[in-house]
Amino acid sequence: MSKKSLIIGAAMLDIIMEIDRLPRSGEDMYAKDQKMTVGGCAYNAADILKHFQVDHTFFAPVGTGMYAGFIEEELKRSGHESAVKSNQMDNGYCLCMVEADGERTFVTMPGIECRFEKEWFDALDGDDFESAYVSGYEIEGEGGDVILDFLESVPDILVYYAPGPRITYIPDEKRDRLYGLHPVLHLNESESISATGADTAEGAAHRLAEKTGNVVIITLGDRGVLLCEDGKTSVIPAERAEVVDTIGAGDSHIGAVMAMRALGHSFEEAVRTANKVSAMVVGVKGPTLTKEQFEKGL
Repeated sequence: MSKKSLIIGAAMLDIIMEIDRLPRSGEDMYAKDQKMTVGGCAYNAADILKHFQVDHTFFAPVGTGMYAGFIEEELKRSGHESAVKSNQMDNGYCLCMVEADGERTFVTMPGIECRFEKEWFDALDGDDFESAYVSGYEIEGEGGDVILDFLESVPDILVYYAPGPRITYIPDEKRDRLYGLHPVLHLNESESISATGADTAEGAAHRLAEKTGNVVIITLGDRGVLLCEDGKTSVIPAERAEVVDTIGAGDSHIGAVMAMRALGHSFEEAVRTANKVSAMVVGVKGPTLTKEQFEKGL
């Protein structure tokens, strides 16, 4: 039996609010539309693995409270089930403000997803997994050390790490522990430059690869994706997309990369397919695709 992917992170309530532009301090404005859905980086990535029919365990805590109740029902409806339940507190939520050009701004209220506990991981057999996903939000949180303890206890697992916009807020000790796991790094251009001080994404990729000793994937928006593998860099062109909103674009991209790699494809092939998937995601409202949208797009 082939091994599975472990998706560690968050399932949160996303409140998606469409606005013409971000308000100025003290300004009053109306939203054009609002939608509530399940989000969170790990959930968005796991949803793509589900579409690719890649065996995985969704390891995102569902707590107790108003938001947790909504999330649990939506997970069931969409064919997901979390391996972690907790009665300690409610799940968090994210206010996603989407401007007319599709750019999004997040305001996050953390919940149980930032407080991973050792007992949750004790129920796992690390040998069941060949890869694991983790994001910077959970590493930065109170449970970050617990996640790192688990990953360090399974030395053969391949870690995919998406630090996200919190990359410069993560304490040096946690960052160094994670880089010591030799993860595949997945981040965007501004995150890579802010984390390294490099002048270009290519320069940042080389600096990050020196720290991790593994592949670095840097998304460049409509210019494509920079792939740094074995000391060589290449830019894989983006797919054309009509942007509705950019929520979940990066999460879906890394989810597709993980799925394609699990299915035996090269990193270059994985990134090319991931570019198609993320182009589909930015073309719909919200962070996920329906089965029909996914199959039609690929």
